[in-house]
Amino acid sequence: MTGGIAGKQGRRPVGSGVAALVLALMAGTATAETEPGIVTFTVDNVTKEFFVHTMPAFFERDIPGTLFGQTQPIMEASGDLSWDDVRSLSADGWEFGAHGYTHAYPLSQASDEVLEMELGVPAAQAYLETGEFPVTFASPNGDYDDRVLDRVRYYYRAHFRGWGNEGINRFDQTDHYQIYREQVANTKSVADICAEMERAGREGYWLVYIWHRVVDVPTYEYENSVEQFNGVLDCADSLRDAGVIRLMTARDALKVVPDTPR
Repeated sequence: MTGGIAGKQGRRPVGSGVAALVLALMAGTATAETEPGIVTFTVDNVTKEFFVHTMPAFFERDIPGTLFGQTQPIMEASGDLSWDDVRSLSADGWEFGAHGYTHAYPLSQASDEVLEMELGVPAAQAYLETGEFPVTFASPNGDYDDRVLDRVRYYYRAHFRGWGNEGINRFDQTDHYQIYREQVANTKSVADICAEMERAGREGYWLVYIWHRVVDVPTYEYENSVEQFNGVLDCADSLRDAGVIRLMTARDALKVVPDTPR
């Protein structure tokens, strides 16, 4: 794993194809008087393999984000993150967000006791192990209802959905307890996703993406290819450096996007 935030000279060079694509998108972008929109990358994966082999791609490009993780595997399972790994995230501009304790229960069907365990235990463990209380929560499997949200509000400052509205959150229409996210679709081209990010910056909204697994050849919807993953990160890096988008953790974006309860 890399230590600290890599400087510009140590970063992976952006491919000429992505650079040309970004320049083409920027050519049609009018200068805006307001600040550009925000893109947030979130990761729902606590395996050591992903952390060692995939997360450095974010770090090398100085791209911040939020890793949502269930804490039981961190406490007990081999092959998954350790608390040392979690503690190291902040040095690379990343936030740890809660994703339940076991990730084994549909929260809307859980008993009151199980619901409290799934919400409260990860918050307490993360605070004890890192010294930071996680302020963001993502429902396991995207499952929640009004009862779940009532209890989420007790522990956290925001709740992230598993999908919806193509991950688009308007600055004047965002309920912090129903924030939309969208899996990066492996059926889309890098150019299409790059255009989505450019549009978020130009139109001034918050776009939240999810990554689950990055593999050579995707076999189902929650997997993305290495080529696509690197291409999207290269594009985000270039758009950010050109001032077209802002890249933020979920926690930092919440400070910018007003809460508009439904």
